[in-house]
Amino acid sequence: MNRKKKQAGFTLIELLVVVVIIGILASVAIPNFVGAQDKAKNSGVQSNGHQVQMAIEQYAVDNAGQYPGNISAIVTQTQYINGFPKTPWNLTQSSGNANIALPTVALNQVIAAGTMAIPTSNTHYGAIEYTMSGSANERYQLMGSGKSGGNAMLVFSVQNF
Repeated sequence: MNRKKKQAGFTLIELLVVVVIIGILASVAIPNFVGAQDKAKNSGVQSNGHQVQMAIEQYAVDNAGQYPGNISAIVTQTQYINGFPKTPWNLTQSSGNANIALPTVALNQVIAAGTMAIPTSNTHYGAIEYTMSGSANERYQLMGSGKSGGNAMLVFSVQNF
């Protein structure tokens, strides 16, 4: 009796099952990873906003309770903030375009492209808007834009009134 030795290895079906399982796991994990990146960058925008808010408050303490008329009053004076913070999307926001008009929306509300498309491009993600109100510069509003998927969203809004 001449018995053939059984070859060690995997069958084609076993390999296909493993490939399908890996594909299913990847299809679940990759979208979660992309969403986590946006959330982390949006947290960076919140951090930048807090940094700018602290500089604004320090300016008011040094100037008899008067808030600056525009953001460039703080950015150009290094005792408050040393330049405008870089956005988490690795873009520099200058004081000249710091007052982009973000729409009035609720926090974390996605701004669908084409309806209220501010920020209008990737260069605006992470932008911070500073708006004065009141007759004697006693009130301000600070807002920042982030990203959710391919759309912009308002990630923080701070007002002192």
